[in-house]
Amino acid sequence: MAASASARSGNAMVASNTTPAAIRTKDSLPPSDDKKLEGRRKWLYNELWDRGETMDFHVFLGHLTLPPVDDPFEIVAPRLFHSLAESAPFLNVNRMTQARMEGSAVLQPSGAFENSSFFTLDKEKAVNAYFQRLVDLMYDEAAIHNADSDQAEGNGKRVPERMYDLADYQTKEIPGGGKHTMDLAFFYPRRPESINNVHIIVEAKLAKIRGKISAKTFGQISDYQYSVWKAQRTRAFVPVLLLHGTQLDLVVFTRAHGYRVRLGPVCYDKKSVCEQDIRDVRLTMARLYYLITRPSESFGHICDVRKGQEHLRFVHGSGKDSILAVAKSSRKSRTDSVSLTGYVERFINPRNRLAHVFDTLYLKTSTFLKLSWTPVDRMPEGAVYEILEKVRVKGVPKLHAQGLLKENFFGYRLEYLILEDCGSSIEAYLVSRHKGDLWSDAFYESVKSIVQQTLRCLVQARVKGDILHRDVSIGNIRVARDGTVKIIDWGYAKVIDDKDMDGDDEAARGRKALLATTAKRWKYDSNEVLGNEEAHDPLTGTQLYMSIPVLAGATVRGVSDDIESLFYVVLYVLASLQTTRDKVACGFDELKNMTLAAVRAGCLADEATFLRFFGISSCSAKLRKLLCDLRRFLF
Repeated sequence: MAASASARSGNAMVASNTTPAAIRTKDSLPPSDDKKLEGRRKWLYNELWDRGETMDFHVFLGHLTLPPVDDPFEIVAPRLFHSLAESAPFLNVNRMTQARMEGSAVLQPSGAFENSSFFTLDKEKAVNAYFQRLVDLMYDEAAIHNADSDQAEGNGKRVPERMYDLADYQTKEIPGGGKHTMDLAFFYPRRPESINNVHIIVEAKLAKIRGKISAKTFGQISDYQYSVWKAQRTRAFVPVLLLHGTQLDLVVFTRAHGYRVRLGPVCYDKKSVCEQDIRDVRLTMARLYYLITRPSESFGHICDVRKGQEHLRFVHGSGKDSILAVAKSSRKSRTDSVSLTGYVERFINPRNRLAHVFDTLYLKTSTFLKLSWTPVDRMPEGAVYEILEKVRVKGVPKLHAQGLLKENFFGYRLEYLILEDCGSSIEAYLVSRHKGDLWSDAFYESVKSIVQQTLRCLVQARVKGDILHRDVSIGNIRVARDGTVKIIDWGYAKVIDDKDMDGDDEAARGRKALLATTAKRWKYDSNEVLGNEEAHDPLTGTQLYMSIPVLAGATVRGVSDDIESLFYVVLYVLASLQTTRDKVACGFDELKNMTLAAVRAGCLADEATFLRFFGISSCSAKLRKLLCDLRRFLF
């Protein structure tokens, strides 16, 4: 799939977290890949580590809907890797040496590790070399076990075999991964070694981490996982194997948290070992092998990425009304598949909400595919679209298909939406149609039509569906070639609480019933979601277009706030058509919310001068009257 190379990418459905960098608050931006590593990793540590939690191995497997066991091979192959554990080395300060059994002066036989290079190395090089040799030997032992099982008479129990390739990147950068020199990485087989094909990251430290992971180390592995989140759009989580001293941990980065799963020791921290020590090392090897032989769709991704991702199918469960679906990937198109033709580049958060948008073809029609991670206690965007469609709100994109791929994955849901192509942004439409001529009657008529259609949609959504958009921005109002306006990205929308619904007539009861049916279908708690959306009223939206009350911290929002956001969108577009992006008008200055609210109130105080404070030096009399009418209506 071409990465953001399609001709439509500039006109795609960008969401609120894709506000142009030039107008996004500076302290919300991560240091870019070309900045110093220390600064970026410190930022990532501060963003992620306050959500770090320790989790038991069997609990983690349960979250993946895998059998929640401590020893994955206890039933199938309880002795698997026992001989490797017996011959595992002792990490003696900086070097690997052979261990011995307690009470014996004789060293343990090195077995399959005999003549291994890690015995001649020191420090982290020795640890990394041991891990690579261990993985190879585990692959070999599993293959031997399966060969023996195939020859057994009806009693053979196979185990998974080699699924991913392990490569050493201690002294070089992974292609496409920026300035990253992670120690080792598992890659998908028969695929180029690049950041797009990293399955599991491996980082080794010589010293054992006895308490919390240090800020430096956590920032380092956070940096690695962030590069994977940005490159791999079907990720459900990013796993990092952290080898510290003799211990092995799995650090799992989901949208909500960074989890630390302690797997156990992979070698010995003392010269003399007992049977229990050997059992502990064998158990760690079994856990490690189980993880590195999971197919991608059950460990890290929402589909099997080994088969390519040029086409996706969404297969729903039984029942025509089932919202749950499974993603299937392939290299060949089918009649019911979505063909991915491009990707819309956007800002990727290292945590919390995330949306990927693809240019697609679906049923031979130009469409967009949106994959959205949202908290389970917030409103699903697909549910909002369904409500708007059922109450027949005009100006909402047609929804071809939708569903839940993850109902609750560590507190987040993943939904997919296939939406019609709604055209370009207001600015792109006006430039292509009128060459930015603010003085022509045709330009005025286009602006007036856009304003009228957007107002109708916002008001109908509130009156018919009890829905507020709450993120009206320059990227969320699209205009087709024929001038038809559609408002997109309802992912931050709010359904008005039942107690605020007007009246108790038949129409109001019908709306309440619709909300209850939608909540049941989309599997969310209506009361919880409504309460959380209410609590997020002062925080939701794109700052540049927020209304003055919202900027000032208002705890209740109404449709007038959406309309005021539309007002700022129009002003911003008109200003951008006659000034450079680098010249920022004071009405759009980059300030703290409360300060910007005060500045805007001052800018809007005088009808004769307010346009100048928002960067509009001149326009036609008709267009000026339209803007003044909007100002009078709002203020």
